[in-house]
Amino acid sequence: MRRYNLIEPQQLVKEEVASPEPGPGEVVIAVKSVGICGSDIHAYYGQHPYVPCPIVLGHEFSGQVTQVGADISKAWVGQRVTALPSLICGQCHNCRAGRFNICQNLKVIGCQTDGAMAEFVKAPADRLFHLPDDMSWEEGALVEPLAVAVHAVHMVGNIVGQRIVVYGGGTIGLCVLQAAKALGAKEAILSEPDAFRRNLAHELGADYVIDPNAVKPAEWLKNTFGPEGIDLAFECVGIESTIGQAILSNRKGTAIVVVGVFSRPVTVDLGLVQDRELQILGTLMYTKTDFSEALQLLSEGKVQGLPMITHRLELDDAVRAFDVIQDERDKCVKLMLTANR
Repeated sequence: MRRYNLIEPQQLVKEEVASPEPGPGEVVIAVKSVGICGSDIHAYYGQHPYVPCPIVLGHEFSGQVTQVGADISKAWVGQRVTALPSLICGQCHNCRAGRFNICQNLKVIGCQTDGAMAEFVKAPADRLFHLPDDMSWEEGALVEPLAVAVHAVHMVGNIVGQRIVVYGGGTIGLCVLQAAKALGAKEAILSEPDAFRRNLAHELGADYVIDPNAVKPAEWLKNTFGPEGIDLAFECVGIESTIGQAILSNRKGTAIVVVGVFSRPVTVDLGLVQDRELQILGTLMYTKTDFSEALQLLSEGKVQGLPMITHRLELDDAVRAFDVIQDERDKCVKLMLTANR
């Protein structure tokens, strides 16, 4: 089979290797769609702190089951699926508590084990989710990033009636925006320097958009909403300026959910965090419940996935895909690769 192996930063190599064989508890999936995630881009440039080379990237994908392990029902063969890519130990404190997304020994398909930037990928059968017959392969691959957003929103409990701000209009930011509105947020504001992404955010339900190159988000928010301000902020970029703006913009006693991946340490004003009694909450991946809810939100049309796909290429264009993302970064939100047509 063909696969694309990131042997070193910016060196993605096409390889011909034997197709994977399913072990106990596993299935093999013929990949139909695989999305390139912000984490993949960090890894490509050697900037992801937890994704080492060599690695076959690809953790958001959909496909059709072609083989099953000896202990897995053959009824899975031919099924249209997506897969939760978390590989867990099932024994540590967090796994026993049902928080396997922060398993002490967590590995992720496409991050620490070979992923779906290939014709075939292995996955545990207990991580599979059936795709509805009317859901496209591309939408199936978007369940994973939407699950990240659903988990992030649920980190703070009930958000019905709250005013939220999202920093960053990439795929995750746009998913957080939509998930928050679908789960009851009364108003959603998105801060994003790129005009194309701001316009897309409007189309996907943002009540307001901010250009942080034109105004300081914290000042704009205070001038627009007064002292009541913002109930909740989501940082979906992973840079110092956006977490700083979130700390400045939030009303006292509120929370900031950190969703973005930080490629390097940053400095934050913890004095303001303490004085304003702010909560800064980290969030990682998702649980099975989050994944299932994301699938349902897409299936019911409460979240729009396809408008976020701005670029489409074939698997054989995987090497070029990262250049396309870089060259067209002002227009590229989600690039989707297609395999096994």
